[in-house]
Amino acid sequence: MPADVKFLTIDDVSEMLQVTRTTVYNLKKQGMPFIKLGKNIRFDQKEVIDWVRSNSHSAAKDK
Repeated sequence: MPADVKFLTIDDVSEMLQVTRTTVYNLKKQGMPFIKLGKNIRFDQKEVIDWVRSNSHSAAKDK
């Protein structure tokens, strides 16, 4: 595994995206990629960023 891979907690993702923990759980249900390690949920930072970018709505897309 590359050294630059960073796994984030729910709180880390919440802070990174500036949303509530509940929103992170909802995004996870909508398909945001995550990893389950035992009872722990982790998110690959790069995958989260890529997923948000590909699932975001912008004015350019809406035209």
